[in-house]
Amino acid sequence: MFFCCIINIGLFQKLLAIIELKVITMDELLSKCWLIKNAFHIDVHAVDEQFQTILHISDDSEPLILVEARKQMYVDLQKALEQADNRSFCLYTDSFQLSYMAVPVHKNEQFQGMVLVGPFLNERVTDQFIWKVIKDNQLESTWLKPLDKFYKSLAYLGQTPLATGEVLVNLLVNPRLETQFITTKNRRNDYPVELQPQDYDQNGLEVKLRYEAEKKFLHFIEAGDKENAMKALIDFTGDFSYRVPGNPLRAKKNLSFSSNTMNRLAAARGGVEPQYLHMISEKFALKIESAVTMAELDTLNFNMVEEYCDAVKDFSVKGYSSVIKKALMYINLHFQEPINVQMIATDLGFNRIYLAKKFKKEVQMSMIDYIQKKRIKEAMFLLDQGLLSITDIGIQVGFSGYNYFCKIFKEVTGMTATEYKGSR
Repeated sequence: MFFCCIINIGLFQKLLAIIELKVITMDELLSKCWLIKNAFHIDVHAVDEQFQTILHISDDSEPLILVEARKQMYVDLQKALEQADNRSFCLYTDSFQLSYMAVPVHKNEQFQGMVLVGPFLNERVTDQFIWKVIKDNQLESTWLKPLDKFYKSLAYLGQTPLATGEVLVNLLVNPRLETQFITTKNRRNDYPVELQPQDYDQNGLEVKLRYEAEKKFLHFIEAGDKENAMKALIDFTGDFSYRVPGNPLRAKKNLSFSSNTMNRLAAARGGVEPQYLHMISEKFALKIESAVTMAELDTLNFNMVEEYCDAVKDFSVKGYSSVIKKALMYINLHFQEPINVQMIATDLGFNRIYLAKKFKKEVQMSMIDYIQKKRIKEAMFLLDQGLLSITDIGIQVGFSGYNYFCKIFKEVTGMTATEYKGSR
């Protein structure tokens, strides 16, 4: 990852002159800011009372729209911190659900600037989370992927921001102590115990049965048979906590990572293109690593099976020519965007008329009909979840207006979206 560190030397020296510390140097303040960045994986930004940047350490990946939205935040934070002492910090969350902490800088009890730490998140990123941000800030639906990518790069503090704020205040206000790293030897390692499979009651027959169950499970993934894959998952999942003694959560995470890889390979054999599988695999890899309970991992493993099976059913391109494979993958990845036949043909480098005719011949429907059916199928899924309004769902799946969405929904399903929602 590329990190950006910007320092305004003149303002930096001004800041050093006004911070109320016993002993401080430019290197010390800079090292404190880097310590915050490295410890919490959060950007650090120091500004004076005129909001001029003194120091900025970041990975330089923030969309410009978020940088612009932050300008008003400085005013709000200054109003909150001007009357506060150097033991205080302010927690601020903007309309994009990005959170920041600000610690004031004083000279003779007068506010002279602040050290800003953020952005970070206080809740998990989901599709519903991002769509709410888009709606609240009146953004186009094309912001879905850029925002999703950015949010997933941020630190998640959950319910711990206040404790983190206390750490920041103590770090910034007090002189930093140089630490020493020492090690000690684990005496138990002097007598390593060689682990044998039979120690865990895994004899040859049990191992053979497990691998047969695993083979059957992967076959169901490859076929997109969700119901049987779910049953098979229970049959071959075992207890492998012994692989990471004393840390069963880590052991289960490792097993979940392996399952993610096996599921991806099985779905690839089922005809799903690598680009789409990569998106699924990356999503679950991040969710697995951020899981904090065994139950959460169990749910993720079932969700993985469901999504990979759905991918085989919905996105398999087996049996099609290379031209139509590319078109199908493009639509599968971009159907939520305002795409049309000309745009697809241009991006793939084909003649529009040629591509449209070949698509209809192989897929047995026009590209527009295929796109609309993809959008309606996704809308039906979102309606089943019951988390979004019909209007929001229509926008999320790629329709430009509510009335048009309702018209196409009825044409495809034979009922209105309201009727479908009421039947769930």
